[in-house]
This record gives sequence, structure tokens and C-alpha cells, in this order.
Amino acid sequence: MAEVRLVNVSKVYEGGNTAVKNVNIDIKDKEFVVLVGPSGCGKSTTLRMIAGLEEITSGDLYIDDKKVNEVSPKDRDIAMVFQNYALYPHMTVYENMAFGLKLRKFDKAEIKERVTEAAKVLGLEELLDRKPKALSGGQRQRVAVGRAIVRKPKVFLFDEPLSNLDAKLRVQMRTEISKLHKDLEATMIYVTHDQTEAMTMGDKIVIMKDGVINQIGTPMDLYNLPVNIFVAGFIGSPSMNFVEGQITTDNGLSFVSKLKGITIKLSGQYAEQLKAFAGKEVTIGVRPEDIYDAQTTEAIASSYKFTSKLEVVEPMGNEIFLYFKIDGVQLTARVPAKEQPAANSTRDLFIDTEKLHFFDNATGAAIYHK
Repeated sequence: MAEVRLVNVSKVYEGGNTAVKNVNIDIKDKEFVVLVGPSGCGKSTTLRMIAGLEEITSGDLYIDDKKVNEVSPKDRDIAMVFQNYALYPHMTVYENMAFGLKLRKFDKAEIKERVTEAAKVLGLEELLDRKPKALSGGQRQRVAVGRAIVRKPKVFLFDEPLSNLDAKLRVQMRTEISKLHKDLEATMIYVTHDQTEAMTMGDKIVIMKDGVINQIGTPMDLYNLPVNIFVAGFIGSPSMNFVEGQITTDNGLSFVSKLKGITIKLSGQYAEQLKAFAGKEVTIGVRPEDIYDAQTTEAIASSYKFTSKLEVVEPMGNEIFLYFKIDGVQLTARVPAKEQPAANSTRDLFIDTEKLHFFDNATGAAIYHK
């Protein structure tokens, strides 16, 4: 397999539209890296530059320490799986999987061996004589993956391959692709807008916004240590709650919210990081699982207690999502399903104040997180 390295890579289209700006990513051999972000953030453009389907405006792209900016796509030894499968409708599954090998003049025996091996890995052995129109969406996607596998490339590229599948098939296919990565010990680069896919599949995640990388890290690093408000709000479902306010030093360090009646006394763990922000506007972030239902969970010493009317209650099986507002600001709690509170009921809730995240309002950058 291969290492892939992007050094100050940018893409500027005619008219001056910058799609990708100064991207730097080191992808190690056998690593599964996910590029994730909202639509238009530049993730697919970055993938297409790696594939050679988009020209690089500036910067350098290396595969195994070889600069490949000017190397044609067919000579980069990569294989790409597209969102729309891109199967030939008049060909059988076998012919679709074998097509690329035929173009490269492989002999029939090796083509048969490679296609048979890939079909076995992907559970396509009984479908080799069918044409795409006789396949389900999940089966078509497996054929597209199989067509890439038979190439035995240095790098696999996936461009939102699961977005056309229903929810159950997406879960199944992401499990299969993750297993495939381990079985093949392959270098894989995967693009998605779905943060759940990113969190469950990637060894390393690259979060992009407006053509710029905001953070690179492991799934849990991004979840627990987001570098800014955008990353904190993008990673996690339900997303992090945010409340604006001010740091004060009256009677010790406190967070005084702009919301009515919320003043949270902060423990000494915050003193060093937040004392420089005394008197300044900041945003406090709290994950939904760090807001507890006081009726079902015992309050801890570091808790801040409040009362709110529940607007929506969503039972999720082993847990419940509670949606409520304080002074017009929507907040969410994720609580164990010990009992199901009624919508429109008033509930006592509390926040674990030792698990707060703080962000600078001026820059959006993280100041402190537990």
C-alpha cells in the first residue's frame, strides 16, 4: 500500500473561487482517513485532486514520496468508488468488475482469479451473472467496491459511497467497508458529510469548512478536545449545546449566562485557563450526555441545577433525548431510559460543571475543555 501526503494544496477555479486552501494532510500506510464537513467545504475536491480528476492550483501531492501533481489518474495506482456506483448497465457483475483489468491487458486466468476472490470477500459469488438493474442499491455498491478491489491499488478513494442507500443499508455497508479495510490492510481515504460515518469508520478524521482544515485527529480527540466551536458543534449527535455569557471574578470565577438566571460557579480547574478572559464574552459548551435528569440520576457535587419545561421527548430505546428551551435558546439532554418523561412536563435537570467547554467569542477557538 502507500503513504499519501498533501503539502499546502490549494484549488482555485476560474473567476477566483477558492475551493480548497493550503491543505496539509499526512496519510500513513494502511490508515483509514475520513474527510468530513458540510456540503461545499472542499472535501470532494480534495479527494478528486488526489485521484488526478482535478488539477492542483498550488502545492504538492505525494504518493510514496513521489510527487504526482502531473501524473495522469491511470498512472497513480489508485482506485475510486463513486457515489453513483458508475456501473455499466449492459455488463454483468463479473464484466463490470473485470473491465478495468481487461483494459490493462491482464490475462483471462488472472482476471478470473481476482474477480472470484473479490466476489467471495464481498458476498457477490451468486450475483456474477446478473446485470446492475437486477441488483439492490447495496449490491450495486458492493460491485463498485469489488471493481476497485480487483485492481489491488496502492490507495482506495471513496466519494460519499453510501449516500444513496437507506439508513439500514448505510449501517451495514459502513461495517463491511471497515472490515474490508482491516482485511486488505489498505490505505483508504473516504469522503462523507455524515459525522456518524466519520466517527465510526476513521482511524483519523479531517474536518473541513470553507475549503480549510479546522482539525485533524482521532474520533475521540475531536469529540473530547474540539479546537473551535465549529468542530464542537459538528461532531456529536445530538450536537453540543452552546450558551453565550461572560466570565466574572466576583466571589470567585463564574460563568454568567446571557440567559435568564444562570450563573455557574466554576471550580478551581478552570482558573488558569479562564482568568485571562475575566470580563470577556465567551461561549460555554456542554454535551447532551452531561445534562442529567434529576429525577432519574443522582446529582453530583459539581452540578448546576435548573428547572425547565420539556418541549419534545424522543425515546431512542436505551436512552431518551429531551429538548427544552431556556430563555428562548434550544438545548438538548441525553438521559438513560429509566422512565419516560411526558412532553410539556416540567423537569429538574442539572449540568456537570466539571465537563464544560469554553470558547472565545471573538475567534471561536477553544479556551478550555475537560
